[in-house]
Amino acid sequence: MNASETSGRSDAVTDQLCPSCQKRPIVTAYKYPFFRGYVLAWSHGERRSLGCCSCVRKQMLAECAKAVTFGWVSPKALLCTVCCTPVTFARALAVRPKPHKVRELLDELGIPTNQHDLRVNDALYSVAAAMIKADGYAEPSEIDLAAELLARLIPDFQKDALVARVESWKAGAAPGEYLIFLNKFLNAKGRDMLLMLMAGIALADGRADARERKQWITAAITLGWSKADAKARWAQLEAGESAPAADEPEHVAT
Repeated sequence: MNASETSGRSDAVTDQLCPSCQKRPIVTAYKYPFFRGYVLAWSHGERRSLGCCSCVRKQMLAECAKAVTFGWVSPKALLCTVCCTPVTFARALAVRPKPHKVRELLDELGIPTNQHDLRVNDALYSVAAAMIKADGYAEPSEIDLAAELLARLIPDFQKDALVARVESWKAGAAPGEYLIFLNKFLNAKGRDMLLMLMAGIALADGRADARERKQWITAAITLGWSKADAKARWAQLEAGESAPAADEPEHVAT
């Protein structure tokens, strides 16, 4: 265990444990690029890791390994991999506690730090933004539907706040990864509301691809549903069954 780990408790800004190892406190957050080549096409984006120094370091090194393995098939991906992977590798070796970055990210997610209470509203805005930007684009139809659903959940909902959150959102982790944190703070009603919000956004254009289906089912399982129930519920939603309406917002935090 290195010095950054032994001092981790003093650097922690939340009582929540690292989502990967569930042993050490969350003390750091890093962003880093990823690249994949597919011969005639390539994909790229940004990942974000949150946790203890050891786990974040492992995730960054794992991404370097994936880039070296899959980032050379496309010429563009190869160029980016050659230029960026060494930088990510060097940063991984120098991972250190970053309490201010952790606090910024947890504030985005609505997760309580040692200085703040849980803000469910922020969590809802953030999950909506993450789902809308999951494919890298913000479709107007998705924003409109998210606004309609959030208005039922947030008493003082402001569409401008949602639009601002979407515009400033830099996708890194999938929505399901944020729900790992939120699962500890939301009651059953709140968890169901979040899943209906995610499903509504995914189906806003009238269809959902296999990736969106898998993403929603994974999120449902993360929030405590069985795989069979998650698949059955998704089939109902895809067939046109809408989320249950709520005349008045309810408390969704435990």
